[in-house]
Amino acid sequence: MAIGQESLGDAAPQSLNPNLRVFLKAAALHARFTSNLPNGQRLIMRTLDISGLGGLNLDLRGAVLTGCTITDAMLRGARCDAADLFGVDFSNADLCGASFMRADLRGANLAHAKLNDAVLRDADLRPGQVVKWSNGREEKEERATDLSNVSIDRADFSGADLSNSTLKLSSAKGANFARANMFAVNLAGADLSGADFSGARLREATLIGAQIAGAKFVGADLTGANLRNVDLGRADFAGADLSGAIRRRNTADLPDWLIPLIDEHSLWINTNGSGGTRLDLGGRSLIGLDLSASDLRAAMLRGADLRNAVLSEADLTLADLSDADLTGAYLDGSVLDGANLAGAVLLRCKARGARFLSVPLRDPAGKYTGRTWPANLSRVNLNESDLRGSRFGDARRDGLQAIGANTAGCDI
Repeated sequence: MAIGQESLGDAAPQSLNPNLRVFLKAAALHARFTSNLPNGQRLIMRTLDISGLGGLNLDLRGAVLTGCTITDAMLRGARCDAADLFGVDFSNADLCGASFMRADLRGANLAHAKLNDAVLRDADLRPGQVVKWSNGREEKEERATDLSNVSIDRADFSGADLSNSTLKLSSAKGANFARANMFAVNLAGADLSGADFSGARLREATLIGAQIAGAKFVGADLTGANLRNVDLGRADFAGADLSGAIRRRNTADLPDWLIPLIDEHSLWINTNGSGGTRLDLGGRSLIGLDLSASDLRAAMLRGADLRNAVLSEADLTLADLSDADLTGAYLDGSVLDGANLAGAVLLRCKARGARFLSVPLRDPAGKYTGRTWPANLSRVNLNESDLRGSRFGDARRDGLQAIGANTAGCDI
């Protein structure tokens, strides 16, 4: 049954705008259409702003709402099965218990929305090309479906296509992603506790710092996935394909005191510094510690004792490792772009395929400036190290020593 104006609450009439009134009348006719009643008419509206819309169990099955703005809406239990919601802005909307089975949600913005217990089986959440008019000209924008900071606990995404979408920092506890297509999806910092990814396709997905306690990845395809700062021992990966995935290579546990610090650092990274705490291990003894495949971007490790530490495939972009002792450390495949290694000792280290390149700089709006920040290897001791295939680009190298180092295929 369609929701009438009277169901919006006592305060609603004061806030109703002409768009909302028009929409509610059209929704009533649409309910008749879906129920095969006389005088029904399918709801077709495009680029309409109906922010603040409210109503329970609204019937929008098969409706066309392409590009509409429905922010801050209260639409618990809405039925949106097979609806065309291409490019719709649902940010901050309450959609708990709503049904979006087989709905077209390509390019939709669901940031900060609530979708607890919602059903999105077989929905299409791939990126979409949104058309906008600016200064009288048509502009096309490729937009990924945004589910960042969304509450989707216990939601059902089984069989949905979430490829290239972002669920960064979302809460998806107990959610069902079985058989979903999640190619290159961004799940960084998400809480996936108890979620089911059985048979899901997670090729090249990003799960940096995700919480996966009790999650099921049975038979999932995680080829090439980024699993930095993820404790794989807390989830079920039976039959999963982890070939090419960036992850810790052994089962050695991190010290109890270090785990919460790395978790806080992951949050700091994933929130661009608005949450968590930057990792500061300056001067600490980290001898022989296994930090392989860890996300340590911008970490402060100045003067740290990292002798024989395992940092293979770790991301140390813009990290401060100045004056650190990395004698005998393992840095194979690690990323040290823009890192400060001035005065560091890397004697007899293994850094095959490691990167010491420059980092492109962005302005506060996130746009590239055309300038770069080079890695600093001034006064670094790389004597007797294995540098085969490593890349240094335009890194600062004044005073660098590499006596007896194996530099085959290296641009040093």
